[in-house]
Amino acid sequence: MSAIDTLIAQISDPRLRERLTAEWNNAKKEKKFGLVFEDHLPELLPLHGAKPRKGDLVCRRQGALKEVWQIQSIHAGVATCVKPSNEAHPSEPTRAAAEPVQFPVDELLVVREFGEPIFPALVPVDAVANGPLDAPWHTLIEADNYHALQLLDYLYAGQVDCIYIDPPYNTGARDWKYNNDYVDGNDGWRHSKWLAFMEKRLKLAKRLLKPDTGVLIVTIDEHEVHHLGMLLEREFPEAVRQMATIVINQKGVSQGRLARAEEYALYVFMPDAYLKTHHDDLLSPDRSDQKRFQVPRWEWLLRGGSNSRRSDRPLLFYPIYIDTIRKKITGVGEPLPLGETPDLDAFPEGTVAWPIRTDGSYGNWQVGPSSFKELIDAGFARLGGYDKKRRTWTVQYLNRGTRARIENGEIVVVGRNKQTNAVEIEYASSDSRLRNIKTVWHRGIHDSGIYGSSLLKSILGESSKFTFPKSLYSTRDAVAAVVRDRPNALIVDFFAGSGTTLNAVNLLNATDGGQRRCILVTNNEVSAEEAAALSARGLQPGDADWEAQGICRSVTWPRSKYTILGRRDDGSVLTGEYLTGKTVEREKARSFTQIGFVDPLQLDTLPKKKQLVALIDGLPQTLVKEPCPFIVSEDHKASVLFDPAAAEDWLEALDGQEHITDFYIVTPVKRVFDQLKAQVAELLGPLLVPEEEKRPMSAGFAANLAYFKLDFLERERVSLRRAFHEILPLLWLKAGAVGPRPELKRGEPEPVLFAPEGSNFVVLLDETRMGRLLKSLEGRAGLSHVFIVTDADESFKTMAQDVREVAGKANPGLAVVQLYRDYLLNFMINKNQDRAAGHTDTQGARA
Repeated sequence: MSAIDTLIAQISDPRLRERLTAEWNNAKKEKKFGLVFEDHLPELLPLHGAKPRKGDLVCRRQGALKEVWQIQSIHAGVATCVKPSNEAHPSEPTRAAAEPVQFPVDELLVVREFGEPIFPALVPVDAVANGPLDAPWHTLIEADNYHALQLLDYLYAGQVDCIYIDPPYNTGARDWKYNNDYVDGNDGWRHSKWLAFMEKRLKLAKRLLKPDTGVLIVTIDEHEVHHLGMLLEREFPEAVRQMATIVINQKGVSQGRLARAEEYALYVFMPDAYLKTHHDDLLSPDRSDQKRFQVPRWEWLLRGGSNSRRSDRPLLFYPIYIDTIRKKITGVGEPLPLGETPDLDAFPEGTVAWPIRTDGSYGNWQVGPSSFKELIDAGFARLGGYDKKRRTWTVQYLNRGTRARIENGEIVVVGRNKQTNAVEIEYASSDSRLRNIKTVWHRGIHDSGIYGSSLLKSILGESSKFTFPKSLYSTRDAVAAVVRDRPNALIVDFFAGSGTTLNAVNLLNATDGGQRRCILVTNNEVSAEEAAALSARGLQPGDADWEAQGICRSVTWPRSKYTILGRRDDGSVLTGEYLTGKTVEREKARSFTQIGFVDPLQLDTLPKKKQLVALIDGLPQTLVKEPCPFIVSEDHKASVLFDPAAAEDWLEALDGQEHITDFYIVTPVKRVFDQLKAQVAELLGPLLVPEEEKRPMSAGFAANLAYFKLDFLERERVSLRRAFHEILPLLWLKAGAVGPRPELKRGEPEPVLFAPEGSNFVVLLDETRMGRLLKSLEGRAGLSHVFIVTDADESFKTMAQDVREVAGKANPGLAVVQLYRDYLLNFMINKNQDRAAGHTDTQGARA
């Protein structure tokens, strides 16, 4: 109870107490408490391509957007306009009545108040296809994000896994607009305008999220972080909210006081949304040194040392069959009798591995065919690299000791390669355990200068006009925290800016094989400086030269296109590499040094040997003890052979000492050195060095992207069923953007039944041809949506039931949608009334 409730309770007169209680309860319902801000004039959207008509709200092209009139009539190219009537607004004076005025129609610009009914369409602008055509497509929408969100609500309400947005930070630097006016530090209402601006968009965004597991991420800095926190608390009362502090500039930015080094990511978790643990908690000391990459060793299947010739173990000389595309072991052959020679040309190069030693002679494998088959099935065998000289593969396996350590838990299986089934293993130590991601992130790759601005410049090939882009890796880590275990997630960013989110999602998909889909929304505004320069040239918004300078067309689209293809429009390839965050093993040759300036016979005393050891990094002289023909230590990475006559004992001591990387052989004879070098290399195999996997930017991504511009339709055109060409892209998106976007050529008549090849939806445009639709659905699988054009509600219910009976079993969850009624009702939005219910007959869809 509040203090006022307590005081009211102390009133002795029951009638007075009851009346005051009722008034106070009404006041609490009608008044704002906590976060208080003005709603301001409704936001307005200029429609540069719309033709003014009677009844439209308009402004003058050269005037202020918020100075609006309503067209009473149009005659001979002149519009008679009046000031529209309006109710008094808390922050705006009531408009006085005004006499009609006349303007040339060419001077007027149609505007829409946010909240008016709109009927959106998507006009295809461009597309890039660099992935399988049957894979889902990403989407870029050039639009004001408020109306784009209304459209996305029609397409994907309750289906989005993650929304990641980087809204204007409202620093006072004229970096965002409210009603077409830049908001700067001199605007006393700037915080209130920002909150009104964000409130409208967050209300719509909430409808997109999966109500149980969806997650919203909003990045912000200190200028609005506290206001945003309160707004999110008010709009998402059922959610769990947390904030991550991200170090984006270790040097810090100072204005004479504290140097700011961070920004914030506010996470809003719907009730059942949780994060998967990860090996990097983003705060603990960065394990970018060798300790981070310590992984259990995979052994060479090719035997080294003693008994390594084919004649020593003839039953261990057999072929292993390889799928060179997937780098996968597919089968094992029978041992080849000792007297027979394998025909290396009988199969395509690389498709068969034989145990061929480094000197080209035949050897043998470590295990027999049946045992090796069991290892393959268990995921304990894999391929290394292909050796063109030996014409065979390096084949690796987990030996008996490593498998025992897996059984006792000392080594853990953390995953499997989706292509080969080979296990991924780590030591079960504190350094490799999975952890919860922390609320403070401190990673060098989150630096917004190096991995944001500089990276964007390298992609576009010029100085970017986009200021302060996000680090690619801070965005990737923020989104991956939510969708790492959701390989088919739908991700939306309606403040797309430079397109970092799509770049990050593509990198994440390429790293783990996911098919996550990303939807970007951004306007095509120019900066204040560019607007002044363009206006000085006599240009205005809507002109081709003006629009070409906008952020979507000059930054978002080029970046998205170039990163998918790995090259720019001029053919130049992108340079540099992406950091995938994934550990891989690379083969690296061990180091061998011939010490030929000393005769082994001269090293006849311990002091002389110690003098030599003093020249070798990493070996203490204390290891030199009688008689010391060589040094092999389990604690050191270097080994020395003082006397080649003791080579056999030295090799025996080296067996199993895979940690030794540097070998020093005392001999003036090059032939002896080369022979011993080959024997050690065969015995221990190459070094397997774990390192972070990198991906060349020139490789691009196996991804597809469709680019649209938001447009608006006349209601009458939709009501009369004359807008199929315009809404066809919406139907494709509503069905999940599967396959190439179908289209009808301009002037091509609408078909009776539209069933595009390779897509997962069907449209019946003539309800009298229901039999034809049902026949086309017989035996067809892979459908997600069937759209039926009809105004007859009762007939639609019957038709929907017939569709489900014919196609429902082969297409679980099939949605049957009534056009155009579903579309019209969805967008009948008014400032003073809630949305009318949509009309969809489908499982799990709006009813």
